[in-house]
Amino acid sequence: MRTILIIAGALALSACISVLPDAPPASARFQVTDVTFDAAPVQPAAWSLSIEEPMATRAYDTANIALSRAPAQIEYYAGGEWVDRAPRLFGAALVRSFENAGAIRNVGAFSTVPLGDFALQTDIRRFGAVFDGGRVDAKVEVFARLTNGRGKVYASRMFTASNDAGGDQPGAVARALNAGATQVQREIVAWTLEEANAAYAK
Repeated sequence: MRTILIIAGALALSACISVLPDAPPASARFQVTDVTFDAAPVQPAAWSLSIEEPMATRAYDTANIALSRAPAQIEYYAGGEWVDRAPRLFGAALVRSFENAGAIRNVGAFSTVPLGDFALQTDIRRFGAVFDGGRVDAKVEVFARLTNGRGKVYASRMFTASNDAGGDQPGAVARALNAGATQVQREIVAWTLEEANAAYAK
């Protein structure tokens, strides 16, 4: 009788074992990194800077990695994505880059520095891969505007970066886009410091 019970228990346990196939591995997720600088100025600027969250159309306001095979056509890679919405990642990295520079005494996102002497507004015009004659270019285009936060514009400029992704895989494209994003961040930091210092001195 004991043997029968043991066999019955084993059969019941085996019936509970899942026969479903293993779940597919999760898609790779990618980050936008900030810029580091060799040394901070001895005397940080006395003015303050509020960095607003970047604007973007719905084509790029997503965690999906965008690609364009033809003008006015947007698709997305299936095998990888950003860890958050691309504009939010770029904006957070840009804030950290300004902080890393150590060139401004009071700088931060609008939520922490809402009433800065200057406000930096950015509009992401492109943030994705572009197919061009068999080559895959990772293109980053950001329009920046330096204002007083109340409508007066001191300066504006388009920043662009283009890097050969070296392949059509989401990982390669994400790394090339990150390289472009860091290049644009570095240029925006330098441009903002130059323009704001000039405006503040007037």
